[in-house]
Amino acid sequence: MTPLPADFLEALAAHGELLVSSRDAGGIGSVPVWYTIAPTGAVYLFGFAHSRKALRWRDDPWVRLRIPGTDIAVEGVTHFVDGAELDAVAPLIVERWDMSGATTEEGLRRLVESGSHVVVRVEGSDAR
Repeated sequence: MTPLPADFLEALAAHGELLVSSRDAGGIGSVPVWYTIAPTGAVYLFGFAHSRKALRWRDDPWVRLRIPGTDIAVEGVTHFVDGAELDAVAPLIVERWDMSGATTEEGLRRLVESGSHVVVRVEGSDAR
């Protein structure tokens, strides 16, 4: 895994959400997304599995993360998370989104296993 730049993560930690840009045949789209930062230097995103952004990530793992209201941005690649990796990051996700759908680690696992939601790891683009 290639961590995202430490200076970006440090600046991001002071914000509640980030802007995630992804691309498809129609161009590049950007949406605000909640996130959590793992000690490994990756950012984890949690959302609906059939959202446009998740569909884009399945087709093309490239993303640009930008801190809202700034020009601070990095490019990265997405990786869908399940199994042991999901178990490892579940406490971070549940703590971050405790009242937004993933109230327990078991609940998070059920959402991902049912296919209704995804957890996505974003790491540095050198990992591609």
